[in-house]
Amino acid sequence: MMRPIHVSTSLSDSIPPKPGAGVRVSLFQAENPSGTPEAVQRNLARMGEALEVAARYDSQLTVFPECYNTGYSLGPDECRNLAEPRDGRSVTTAAEYSTRYDTAIVLPYVERAAAGTVHDSIAVVAGGELVANYRKTHLYGQAERANFTPGEQLPPVVEINEFPVGILNCYECEFPPLYQSLVQRGARMIVGPTAADHHFVLHDGTPTVVPYPDATEHIIPAMAAVWRVFVAYANRRGWEVSERGQWQYRGNSGVWAPDGRPVLASGVAERADDTLLVADCLPDRVAPFSPEGDHLADLRVGLRDELVPAE
Repeated sequence: MMRPIHVSTSLSDSIPPKPGAGVRVSLFQAENPSGTPEAVQRNLARMGEALEVAARYDSQLTVFPECYNTGYSLGPDECRNLAEPRDGRSVTTAAEYSTRYDTAIVLPYVERAAAGTVHDSIAVVAGGELVANYRKTHLYGQAERANFTPGEQLPPVVEINEFPVGILNCYECEFPPLYQSLVQRGARMIVGPTAADHHFVLHDGTPTVVPYPDATEHIIPAMAAVWRVFVAYANRRGWEVSERGQWQYRGNSGVWAPDGRPVLASGVAERADDTLLVADCLPDRVAPFSPEGDHLADLRVGLRDELVPAE
């Protein structure tokens, strides 16, 4: 029997946005198993259950948290053992689900490349096809650098419901130039799967002195307002426990509008239960942020569309 999925919505109409007008997005915030092949199997099954609920709301885009298929709190050996190619079970399952439930899917997963490297990746699938595969370029901390090789391609912009959507991965949601790059390439919405927690165990085994910052308090609303885009931030809730320690996730998923205001943000109820947050993102419903200012048009600092080689 399916575990209940709490639903929280902010919908503009009974029908989803028309092509080109915006996107109805669903974010799945849940507590999931991690670190084993059995956990991957259970997480993929749970993905199907969440998508079944999303389909009842005619979701056009459904987003899952960082490293969704395996869990995030892994070590290098677990990552290597659980990594899959981009045409492996996790991505092909998501592709099948995208057709069955008529929604594009943002599936973060642990990828094994043809060269043998392991990446913190995000697959975007729609209509049964892989439309983008993005390898996280900005890794967070020593643990991620031990687990993954950084990608070398800029974050992509994809068309969902004829609406341009940019993709970032967790820590990358805190870098203004990445937003600038995506918006200059046409993005009107930024999707950021994440695995943001409180205190955790560092790669050297010591605990953090300060918790991981809650990006939704300041950074996410500011980026939405400055760059005039919707930002959808999809995090876990609850706990993961591994040999490396324990992780309590913030459960701070939500969607912020181009004026920096929340369209829909998780609260106490959403942190207590597995939740699907469903929101309509319609630019025409958002008032101008400034009487005359346009940060993108007025910006006089250039941005080279290339990545600096990782150290």
